[in-house]
Order: sequence, then structure tokens, then C-alpha cells
Amino acid sequence: MSGLSRRGFLGISTAVVAGATGLGLTGCGTSAKTKGAAASAKVKLPAYHPFTAVKPDLPANSKGLSAGFLSYPKELVQSVAKTPGDGSKVSMLTEIWVQPPLPKGGNDHWKRVDEAFGADFSAILGTDPGYPEKFSATVAGGDLPDLMWIPPNQGIQHVAQLLEAKCADISEYVAGEAVKDFPNLAAMTPEHWKTAVVNGKIWGAPVPYPAFGQVYGANPEVWAAAGGFSATSTDEFLAKCKEVTGGKQWALEPIYVNAVSVMSQCFGAPNKWRREKDGSLTFWQETDEYLEALNFVLQLKKAGVFYPGDPQMADAYLKMAQGSIGATVHANPSGARANLRTNDPELAAEVLVPFNAQGHQANHHYHLGTIGYTALKKGDEKRVRMLLGILDYIAAPFGSKEREFLEFGTKDVDFTYDDKGIPQRTDAGKQQVEGLWSGLGTSTCAPFSLQTSSFPGTHGAEDVQYVYGVEQKLIGTAVRNPVVGHYSDAYTEHYGRLSTEAGDLVNDIVSGRKKIDEWKPFWSDWRNKGLEQMAREYQQSLEKSA
Repeated sequence: MSGLSRRGFLGISTAVVAGATGLGLTGCGTSAKTKGAAASAKVKLPAYHPFTAVKPDLPANSKGLSAGFLSYPKELVQSVAKTPGDGSKVSMLTEIWVQPPLPKGGNDHWKRVDEAFGADFSAILGTDPGYPEKFSATVAGGDLPDLMWIPPNQGIQHVAQLLEAKCADISEYVAGEAVKDFPNLAAMTPEHWKTAVVNGKIWGAPVPYPAFGQVYGANPEVWAAAGGFSATSTDEFLAKCKEVTGGKQWALEPIYVNAVSVMSQCFGAPNKWRREKDGSLTFWQETDEYLEALNFVLQLKKAGVFYPGDPQMADAYLKMAQGSIGATVHANPSGARANLRTNDPELAAEVLVPFNAQGHQANHHYHLGTIGYTALKKGDEKRVRMLLGILDYIAAPFGSKEREFLEFGTKDVDFTYDDKGIPQRTDAGKQQVEGLWSGLGTSTCAPFSLQTSSFPGTHGAEDVQYVYGVEQKLIGTAVRNPVVGHYSDAYTEHYGRLSTEAGDLVNDIVSGRKKIDEWKPFWSDWRNKGLEQMAREYQQSLEKSA
């Protein structure tokens, strides 16, 4: 999966399973009563059969380290044995993160995708922002598409009821060794599949994402004067931020919620939930560690090191490349490196590895591991298997013929190989392939790997090695969210409003509109408005699956 926007997925690691809330759905049986927390405690997940036909230069491991490829494979392999479709119409609702492709009628690549899928394929391509509204309108229309991408963090409510009423339970087709009928889907790990479990059933193909979470990435030219973008303490970090701030240059972007999130890792805050010795759960933002991080960000603000802009600013990455901002928060280390290369191919972002802050052991926060899953419309077994076959094709891995075709199109028409053998899209490819691939890659994809082609410019191998090295360092302190793979009905009901209100309060406190003394009472209040119920339901699910 690539090409995600800052707005859409920078904070995706705050979401869990399919429980996103805030936008109601109609026409999906929302009156149904569900007890998903109990049902999802035990479910048979698909067996894991990794793709081994193309060997990486840098090996992956079970702790989340990404496989790395230092060059583009000279010989591609076939990963799909036969055309998956049956010639029928197949529709998809998904989101794109780049310019839309040419419409199908004038898009020769799209027609070739039809041939590859063996289907008359159409797609409703939502945009960022706006996907939740597109999703809700599509569901309200009653005639659902065959394939629907369900994101974990965009405010879609009553997901469990929608799935039960309108979508296919694919458990029998993929649980255990059954998934071997779909080899590319079988290459996804149990951790990926956990995020597609609701009410004890598997509802779709996951969308794997890098295992590592939010980090600060920096323009090295800005931080050279301070000896580079690294620190061993809060005092050193603050001093360096002051040193690079001056004139029309500031150390940090003004997106305070993300600043506190990254700094909370230095203070040892848990990854979204902490399981206490008695088995109970504490939400990360109500911990003392998070409050200490918020206090430190207040210090940074008072020191004047934040760019004087909107906490929702959309052009921070560009301003970092231009040198007016020194560092910005990114969804993961790979994104940090690629985003700066996108705006200036000659700039190689430096990533801040969390340091131990004020006596605390740093905890890097692993990402959820996926960006949702694509559910299938209810149908008979033949139809569901056919749709799974198309998703299996879309999930073709790096180094396969299918992946190159979907991502780059047809050689000498949509792309050519550069002098390093890496596909580069032609103008036709940019118009016809790029946008469609963005939508397809959002629906499902192969497990993440570091590839030279993911980094703009001519330094791809260097970028792969650098990010791989950062990941190796992060593994040393990285902690997982303990409730991934577990479901809370209260989460689906309350989390959207909780997240919004907490983010607004962070902005108000750092901006000086409210006092930090209001932070703890806010969480005491929310304990009685749904947070306690979330924690209790997750605890029950964890105990039943033990």
C-alpha cells in the first residue's frame, strides 16, 4: 500500500479492528444487537504461508522488520495460476490518494485490468477527504458494490451491523489451511487477519501496512547546525530545537496532537492501551506518561520552536522540504523518507528514534499493521470465491508479474525501465494507471516491503538500507497494542467523539486557550461516558482468548 495522504492515515494507529465511529449508516439493520467482544475472543485465523519465490536482499522477521529489496527483480514470477473472474460485472468502493485515473471508457489500462481479472470491473473511487460520506451514501442507496473497503479510522459507525446484514462471512473460505486456495492472501500474517475479525467472523481481505508507527522525520540540512536530528534527553532535544529555530525557520510543525503522540513514546506511554497487573486496561492518553509528554510539548511551545501555523496545516511536508520547518510527524519511517524525497529528491530525511525521557524507558508504538479490510457483498459460494480470487490477484507481491501490471501497467505504453531497471510511469501511465492502482492498493495488497521504487529520485537503495536500519533500532523498544484482534461494542459507539474531543483539548492546551489542569478531569469524565466500558469489554475479550 502506498500513496496515502497525511490527513487520511497519519493517525491510523489509534484505531483498532473495525470499530470506527461517528458516521451513522442507514439501510444496514442497525437495530441488530451484537456482542462482538465475546464472539471475537476466539476465532480460527487463516494459516500463514509467506511468498518465497522472490528473495529479499534484507530479510524480514517476526518482530515486524520489513523485507528490503535493493534492486528491482530482473525476472518476475507468476503468482496467480488462472484468471479469477467469470466474466460478470464486479464493482468496488475504495479510496484513492492521488489524482483520479481517466474514466474507464477512455482508459486502455483499465480495459486490460478487465481482461486480467476476467470481469467487467468498475470502481467507485472516493477521495481524501470525503470517503466516509461516499461510503454512507453508497450504503444508503441500498445496492451495495461487490467489494467495499472499510477503513478503521474515518468515523464509520455500525460496522458490525452492516457486515452481518449485507456482507459475506468468509471464514469458511479462508480459515486455517483453506486460505491456500488464495496464495497471495495466504501470505498475510495472523496479525493482519485479526483486524478483519468482527463478531467472531472474518469479513474481508486485510490491507497490510508497515508494522512501525509514528515518527518524526527531518530535513537534514536544517538540523546539521545542531549536529543532526537525534537526542538522548528532553533537554538535548529542546536545546537542538532552539538552536535550529530563527529567522524564517522553525524546528517543528504545529500539529500538536502528533507532537504529543511521538513524544509520549519517549516518556514510555503505552501503545493505546496498557494492561495492568490485575488484567484491567488503561487508555494511553489518561496515563501520567502521556500527561508528562503533553507538559513537554507545552515547554516546546513556550520556547517558540513550533512553526506559527494552523494545527491542521496541509503543507507541512512541503515547508519542511523548503527549509522553513525542520521536522514533521510521519505515519512510519518509510513514509518519512519517501515524503521528503517526493518534495525534494535530493533530501534524505533523518528519523528520530525515541529517546528515554526524564527517567522513563522509551516505547516505540507498533502500528495496527493494516489500514482496514475489504468486505465482500453476500452471495453464493461460487460468487464469493470468485471475488476472493480477484482480491487475491490484487494482493500480488512485489516481484510478481501481476503486481507490476497493476502498479505500472504495460511496458513501453504505461511505463519504461530506467537505467537501474526500475519501472517509471510514462505520461499515459500517470493518467491511466496511477489513480486506479491507488484505489486497488487501498482495497488490499501484499505484506509491506521496502522497495527502491517506493522512494522518488535516484537513491532508492540507500533509502531502503536507511529505513531498514531505523526499523532495527525501533524494534528494541517497540510495543504492541494489546487489544488488536479484539472487539469492543463501546468502542464502535464512543471512540470517534472521544478522539475528536481529546484532540481538540490538546490543541487548546498547547495553544494556551485552556489550562493543562483540565486534562485529568476530562478523562475522569470520559471514564463514565464510555471509556470504562471500552476497557471492560476489551479486558473480557482478552481473558476469554487467553
